[in-house]
Amino acid sequence: MAEARPIAAVIYDCDGTLVDSELLNARCMVDMITADHGIHLDAVAVEAEFRGGKFADMCDTLAARHGIDLGADFTTRYRAYASGVFERELQAIPGVHAAIEAIGSPRCVASSGPPGKLATALRVTGLADYFGDLVFSAYDIEAWKPEPDLFLHAAHALGVAPEHCAVIEDSDPGVEAARRAGMRVFGYDHRRTIGDHPDADLVRFTDFGELPRLLGRY
Repeated sequence: MAEARPIAAVIYDCDGTLVDSELLNARCMVDMITADHGIHLDAVAVEAEFRGGKFADMCDTLAARHGIDLGADFTTRYRAYASGVFERELQAIPGVHAAIEAIGSPRCVASSGPPGKLATALRVTGLADYFGDLVFSAYDIEAWKPEPDLFLHAAHALGVAPEHCAVIEDSDPGVEAARRAGMRVFGYDHRRTIGDHPDADLVRFTDFGELPRLLGRY
């Protein structure tokens, strides 16, 4: 049985957890590489390989693997292109709005995405008002998952000890970051993308309708 540590705050990841953006992100990357270099990649495979990781690492890996130079302006062009796709196509994960309302609790977002992308994602999906200014980006502190710094920064901002925070995540780097931060993590694993984490205090779920009940156990 898990150690009794009452949950006093909830920290939500964004991409793939609150909003269904992971495949859109990969598709935008693939579209641009195809347009620039004529190389055809599988967006599903790209999403699976780099889920939850740092954007710069994905760029470096793909460029080295395929022997291409993405160019100094690639990130800027990618962000602009992805923003337009988000405006047209991005949706919230099913059940997220109701779950957030049912859970209540002090809450925030802590994501590896840049601030502008987070703002767009939360606004387009009608989630921005749930979090206000409590939206934290790895770019703000220059530390990315699986390092624990972002979650620890979020806990400090909420005024809650790490051991009393719950993290809602969908990726292996996010689960590992929560483990290193000493936080319980609830893994949204509807596509069975979260691997084995025997040392993490991990509770898996596949439907956001389950989450209020699961959190209520603690």
